[in-house]
Amino acid sequence: MEQRGSVFVIRLDETAGEDFAEALRLLRWQASVFDSSVGLLEHLQAQAADALVLLGGMQGVPGLIAMLRRAAPAAAVLWQAVAASASDRIAALDAGADVCTPAGMETLEWDALLRNLCRRAPAVALPWRLDPHAGALAGPAGEFLPLTVTERAFFVRLLNAPGYCLRRECFFPAGARNSLDGARRVDVLLSRLRSKARRLNIDLPVLAVRGWGYILLPEGAARGQGFRALPGYPDA
Repeated sequence: MEQRGSVFVIRLDETAGEDFAEALRLLRWQASVFDSSVGLLEHLQAQAADALVLLGGMQGVPGLIAMLRRAAPAAAVLWQAVAASASDRIAALDAGADVCTPAGMETLEWDALLRNLCRRAPAVALPWRLDPHAGALAGPAGEFLPLTVTERAFFVRLLNAPGYCLRRECFFPAGARNSLDGARRVDVLLSRLRSKARRLNIDLPVLAVRGWGYILLPEGAARGQGFRALPGYPDA
């Protein structure tokens, strides 16, 4: 049975319904549940999502939403909390949430809302995908590029932001001492990826934008055209 899409659900407190994800699965959504924001953010480095649903919680929710928006700008972000006030919802929306849903919303309404948000997502043709079983980048013409864990995280970032040019800071390794060091490490990573791809006669669909970052080119896109800056940064 064909899946509608992938939904990552994070339970921010004990009041969040435990059966929510199972109800979505019955409606053909591929739902994964996380009990911590750290777990969700780590998972976003390995797998893309169509929607991110935050259940419960109050303290620090706008900050978490802003982080999720930077990690997966193409995903829909939804928040539901029983005790949320109008000011709480406004703060969440200002931080990047797409929808703050009312408490007690029926599963069929969740289904309709998620379908609507996914339908309105930017239509960017990305024939490239990550093969989770082989740990490789797969292309539209049968290309197959084995990836290391670090290289896979690089591509997940790009696949989570179709049509966007991501700043180099998005790819900085945790051990980077400063911005220059981080940028150099990422540039070296991409250079090695290009060399590996050339050995396999693969034209890597990644464009480096001087002074900015990187973009995964949609199918048929001309290099150097149609970039959009990732929202959520001060100079975006």
